[in-house]
Amino acid sequence: MKLLKSFLILFIAISITSCSSSDDDNSIELTAQSFVGVYALTDYESDVTESATSSTGKESILSETENEGSVYNTVITLNTDGTYTIDGTFLQTSEIDGDQNNEIETIITLETSGTYVLNITSRTITFTEAIIADADGSGFITGEYVIEDLNENELELKQTNTIAAAAGTNKIVTVTEISLTRN
Repeated sequence: MKLLKSFLILFIAISITSCSSSDDDNSIELTAQSFVGVYALTDYESDVTESATSSTGKESILSETENEGSVYNTVITLNTDGTYTIDGTFLQTSEIDGDQNNEIETIITLETSGTYVLNITSRTITFTEAIIADADGSGFITGEYVIEDLNENELELKQTNTIAAAAGTNKIVTVTEISLTRN
């Protein structure tokens, strides 16, 4: 009986170990070489929350806007020399204060380029826009993003941008998530 319990415990331990290793998400090591490539934009979400803080410190939400992309036809090229280009369009639907009757649809046209700096240690990338050619998507991918995931097929980026405010004034927090698929 004691031998049977030992085998049972060993079997459970092996099962747990093999399950955790089979959940591999195909992540690859973040290096300058593994990062570069041509990507298609496959998902874009940006949530903007504006709040006000009273002099007593109480925060009140003034507005919330959810921006979601669809109908993607956008290519992002990350070059080995630290430059990038973005070219294409996507449909952005903005829903204000959770009201589906208060939606705005905009076709975003992107035709821009710039430079990026990859920080492997902090798993961040910072984009600086250089050229805007009659595009309504100015500033689409500027600033610092956390690299949430990088695998053989996908790159996921997330940015949280806060415009700080003093007591009695407004604060705007924007959280942007971008998913790209390697071409």
